[in-house]
Amino acid sequence: MASELSDWIRVTHGVWRLVAQPEHVNIGLVVGDTGALLIDTGSWPEQGRRIRERAAEVADVTHVVVTHRHYDHFFGLAAFTDLPTIGHASLEQDLADPVVLEEAFELRIDPAELVLPSQLVHLATTVDLGGVRAEIVHFGPGHTAGDLVVIVPEHEVVFAGDLLESLDPPQFGPESSIAAWPAALDGILGILGEDALIVPGHGDPVDRVFAFDQRARISALYGQAEYLVKQGVAEEDAWEKGDWPFPEPTVRAALPLLYAELAGKGLIPREQLPVRPLS
Repeated sequence: MASELSDWIRVTHGVWRLVAQPEHVNIGLVVGDTGALLIDTGSWPEQGRRIRERAAEVADVTHVVVTHRHYDHFFGLAAFTDLPTIGHASLEQDLADPVVLEEAFELRIDPAELVLPSQLVHLATTVDLGGVRAEIVHFGPGHTAGDLVVIVPEHEVVFAGDLLESLDPPQFGPESSIAAWPAALDGILGILGEDALIVPGHGDPVDRVFAFDQRARISALYGQAEYLVKQGVAEEDAWEKGDWPFPEPTVRAALPLLYAELAGKGLIPREQLPVRPLS
């Protein structure tokens, strides 16, 4: 598609993004004096190759990082196997997940083209790009079990992957940990200066106020579900009885996940017996 990849959009000095369709994914590029780090790789191997060609318009890519397991960020990695590539250690298990293989089948991708990064990290690593360093950090589970955040201290920019989104509300899926998600965002918020820019997985860059607000909404989502469960409200009645921080489609998609997480902690709705007044 001619419009599959947008033009490069300058975020700040030495930092760029383009938007890859059809999922409106932000692909990041951080350029230093001696290297360039690409952040995320597109939805399939051929798209990854085209992203690499487009990156060469700005700088030759020397390193690649994948922010998380979802196909629109990860499945283009086969185009970069000759370079140092970085991802979270959970990707090794993810590649054996039938859901990932089913996504590859639906996209007509040979599963053999789904490759692991050459460096798998549990907590953090750093890439020196010459005068600019990229700090790659796992602040804990949230959108998935293995979200990586890319921090560029010299330019006060953070690439948050899908821990934050500005195009739509956050996407909650079976791989998400909604209870832990706010803590992962706290890790980002804890290192942000007043003028920092955050590039979300989808949508325009945002500031720390936006990030604080989305973090609060995710926390409120979990808190409201916990309150309703303790009140004995069943999952099928929760939308009507709750005071929710996101639109109905987002909440309805999240409710089975919320109730499952709470059940895993031993919290299930119990019928409230009527209280009879003392005579």
